[in-house]
Amino acid sequence: MLVLLTTLNPSIATARHDHTPTMEQELLPLLADTQSPAADTRKAAELQLLRLYSNEAFPLSLAAIASHNSVPANLRQSALSVLRTFIQAAWSPNLDEFKGQVLVNDANKAHIRRVLLELATTAEVAERKVKASASYAVSKIASADFPEQWPELLPTLLHIINDPNGTDSALHGALRVLLDLVDTGFSEEQFFNIARDLVSSLFAVATNESRKTILRALAVSVFRTCFDTFEMVLEQHKAVVKQFMDEALGGWFPFFISTMKAPLPQAPSEEEENKEGEIPSQWRGLIALKLQVVKVGI
Repeated sequence: MLVLLTTLNPSIATARHDHTPTMEQELLPLLADTQSPAADTRKAAELQLLRLYSNEAFPLSLAAIASHNSVPANLRQSALSVLRTFIQAAWSPNLDEFKGQVLVNDANKAHIRRVLLELATTAEVAERKVKASASYAVSKIASADFPEQWPELLPTLLHIINDPNGTDSALHGALRVLLDLVDTGFSEEQFFNIARDLVSSLFAVATNESRKTILRALAVSVFRTCFDTFEMVLEQHKAVVKQFMDEALGGWFPFFISTMKAPLPQAPSEEEENKEGEIPSQWRGLIALKLQVVKVGI
């Protein structure tokens, strides 16, 4: 840990915000202790982390640790987990878990939002679990801040999704964030306001045969979550939902039918399956795409 601290600290000190590097030095061993098999060690670390809530550098330092590639993935995930708990407790009265006092100023909120969204969607992040943890944190913030305090969130995600030159990793991250947002981050009103643009962008990905099938399957999964949301509000908004679904499904239905009719490629051999390559990737991707179409249930 001492080696990690000395190599990590100089670069973290340059993280684009005005906070002391000693906070990261203090947090790293605590984050490691939260994963200890010893209950007393875990509880002591968790208590110490709670005591740091009132320090304005605390959430900034967690975000810096999470976004730093030289930190082991398990500690980055731990930083994101602690940050998410902090956000739930101290970010906004609009959150159900809010404990009564906002402990983040507006400037620091803007910085944390930017760091987490970059972490969730950036092409440089290889660890899927880190990206998934960042995505969930983004959706939690969005449920409090979108669209008034975070109007650029959806345009940023749709830009990534609609970028023909975007990387697969960035697209995967943006779709993952949208999946979390539609599932837990948007209110009914927010969802209705963005549904048309969102569903249109998802359709473009799902039907783009130049994209990996696993990403097309993820786009269908997000659409399925949208569809579930429409079902939940159908009774209160029958006319609006019916009109929208009639428009949207005019394109989706033929795609679903052609996807189900498409033959599966030859199954990979056992030797191929045990390797990372194009053949097993195509096989798994097409299976995932067909399964997502079936799950839509229409």
